[in-house]
Amino acid sequence: MNPRGTLLRPSLVATYRRQVRRLLTLLMALALGLGLAAPAGAIVNGAPSTPGTFGFLVALLDTSRMSTQNAFQSQFCGGSLTTPTTVVTAAHCVVDQQSGVRDLPASVTVGFGRSLNDPAIRTVAVTLITVHPNYSIATGENDVAVLTLASPVTDVSTIKPITSADIATLETPGTKATVAGWGALGSFGKNFSDVSRVGDLVLMPAATCGQGQNTSVSGVNFLAYQPGEANSSVMLCAIGIATTGKIIDSCNGDSGGPLVAGEGEAQRLIGVVSWGINCATRHPGVYTRLSAMTDFLSATGALGVAAPPQLSLTALNQRIRVTFAKLPPNANFAAFTATVVGSTTEQCSAAATTDGRDASCDITGLTNGTPYIIAATGTSSSGISAASSSQTTTPVAVPDAGRIKKAILTGPRLEVSTTPSVSATPVLGERVSCIPITGGSGQSARVIERKATVKHLSAGNYICAVTARNDIGSARGPERLVHIGA
Repeated sequence: MNPRGTLLRPSLVATYRRQVRRLLTLLMALALGLGLAAPAGAIVNGAPSTPGTFGFLVALLDTSRMSTQNAFQSQFCGGSLTTPTTVVTAAHCVVDQQSGVRDLPASVTVGFGRSLNDPAIRTVAVTLITVHPNYSIATGENDVAVLTLASPVTDVSTIKPITSADIATLETPGTKATVAGWGALGSFGKNFSDVSRVGDLVLMPAATCGQGQNTSVSGVNFLAYQPGEANSSVMLCAIGIATTGKIIDSCNGDSGGPLVAGEGEAQRLIGVVSWGINCATRHPGVYTRLSAMTDFLSATGALGVAAPPQLSLTALNQRIRVTFAKLPPNANFAAFTATVVGSTTEQCSAAATTDGRDASCDITGLTNGTPYIIAATGTSSSGISAASSSQTTTPVAVPDAGRIKKAILTGPRLEVSTTPSVSATPVLGERVSCIPITGGSGQSARVIERKATVKHLSAGNYICAVTARNDIGSARGPERLVHIGA
């Protein structure tokens, strides 16, 4: 095989990593059964993982083989648990590299545990396999897939994929990264580890990952991929040098596994083991660049769900007004939906505001005196958020306050006309109040014959609305943004 022939490399090596890994594990299992020790190091020249770390690392197991053999003999790829129900792996792990046929979900089982020889290793079925729509067998581009688990795994740590906010700190050339897996211990793929291993790497410049510029790491010169061989817009190149001077690299059987960067809470999944020219050679390993896969990961749920919006409830006449917190707490939400818990029709929606006002909407058609439980979600580019904590309130026969129909500014005076307030009992009073959008005290004026004049308004933006009162209580009508010029 031409070592520079990247058009062949992803296809041949991806197949080799997956299919030969399944076959050679049998040989490794026999060796272990005979008491033969595995050679030291892995990920090729890496080290054993520390117990309690990399809990998000999972093994992709052949379901059929698992029925007669153990996880060590059945493992063919790795993956990362990014939410309790999603595993991010490589597309080539679940797509036949000759025919392009995708694996059926039932053919793959996900294993959790540090040792693949542990008889009590935890396994979870897969219900859905989603491959990146632009995955290319020929070039290896967009080599990512998401597995959806049959049941959530809530007692294992997850790893967050990289987002745009992390790129500047986690994708800079020279950034330290770590790769993990159960792959081959040497370049020829004859020995494998039953315990997960890790390797410390550094990220290479984009110029080395498809632009033909060689790079030196710890005094060792690494050969670049040429244009057409690798694509740095969707790929990361990384390699490591051990204290002994040996090259650290991922290898056969590590495919789909994690490349992570950052420390503690800032640790992120930045790449997926994809391909390379042999293992631990002067060519760096190639990883799927997950910062370029955000839309796909979001659409498949692998990014997780956003925290729920913050809301407050106001009891009105046969309705409940749901108000969502001001920005910036919900800065990423484009819209909100509030729903009566247990109902599919009693709900309302509101678009996020861009002028600093609270977004709100009314759930109508409710019965006064009946308590209702309300919860809400927000919608952003990452999908629909988790549901908020539920709140309860009871509609009451306060007035349906009118709205400001027309507003005319005359210097610091605001002359308004309003629609009538509606009440089952007599309306005892109506006022128009204007409150500065930045907070603080405002000004108000009595409504007489559907008109009011609010005076002494300083320059700035105000939220104005009609407030109406009856013998039950008072209520505030729809808000209107008013700007008072200097």
